[in-house]
Amino acid sequence: MQFTETNKRFAQQFEDGLHTAASLTVFANGKLAFDISRGHAVKNPLWHVFSMGKPLAAAVLWRFKSRGHFEWKTPVAEFWPEFGVRGKSRITIGHVLTHTAGLADHSKIPVDDYIDWGRVINHLEDMTPATEPGSYVHYHSRTFGWLVAEIASRISGLPFDECFNREVCYPLGLRQTAFTIEPSDLCRVVPLENGENWEQPEMVESSRLLTTFQVTLPAGSLMTTTMDAARFYAAISGKGTTNGVAWLPASIIEEVTSLQAEGNDSGSGNYSRVGFGIRLPSEPPNQYASNNKGAVGHGGLGTCTGWASIDDNVSVAFVANTFQPGDVNRNRLHAISEAIRIDLDLAHI
Repeated sequence: MQFTETNKRFAQQFEDGLHTAASLTVFANGKLAFDISRGHAVKNPLWHVFSMGKPLAAAVLWRFKSRGHFEWKTPVAEFWPEFGVRGKSRITIGHVLTHTAGLADHSKIPVDDYIDWGRVINHLEDMTPATEPGSYVHYHSRTFGWLVAEIASRISGLPFDECFNREVCYPLGLRQTAFTIEPSDLCRVVPLENGENWEQPEMVESSRLLTTFQVTLPAGSLMTTTMDAARFYAAISGKGTTNGVAWLPASIIEEVTSLQAEGNDSGSGNYSRVGFGIRLPSEPPNQYASNNKGAVGHGGLGTCTGWASIDDNVSVAFVANTFQPGDVNRNRLHAISEAIRIDLDLAHI
């Protein structure tokens, strides 16, 4: 398998100045099919993937659901009693995973408190839903991660990082994936850059500080490799089985990847289609180059995407180091995904 079109477009994006470093990994039928990386200064680089890490955080709850610890309609307050005040008693775990809990606004949580998990949780407990839980999709860009992580900790009695390692990293063999990294690994992090028209230039420095000070931000601080990220999505495209070993029942994969909520996002205005902790394709051109119901995944702030085609048993992770705005980034991701689909002779849009 030559991946001629993929190689061509991967190189073209460097020539077009879209980024100065990038990495791409593809699995087909659970096996490594393509892997390329360019522009970094170290042998084993780590990449910021931002919200691309949300499904990996959510996967801890998928595993707990598979063991019967809760139902999607179970109120969060059943495990976290302090949460069930100020109109939050009816918020379910399903609401949290579908971004319909009404708790998207994180503006009243001071950035200086991010380093103190207890203070963040207190802020969440003090929040009042902006909308009736379950009524509107509103992307919970940061609160999603804290909510998911605290629910996981309340169910298990363990710190979230330990839950994540036990339920996701260890069974899937993700050896280079974590929400915080050790100081000795900081030299492996590929530096971020701002694209010409990127509107949030402060993100380069704030991301560096979050990583340096080991701030756990489950909605956005994941560090990983495209090999690990594509391997995670291979478990989804394989309907819960990886390397012949069952990680999740196929029935759970079907539930989490099915459409659970949709509508114009109350924040961005974009039309959103979501499963339980994972996104379904929007109108083309999208980052999966598909409107196929079997495609699911998640992007990361202006830089990256990871996705699985369940119908084709293909998984992909692509990350670049340069922030690009809206359509520029969307077209960049779409071009790579489309090339992969062309080379694998899959349907594409």
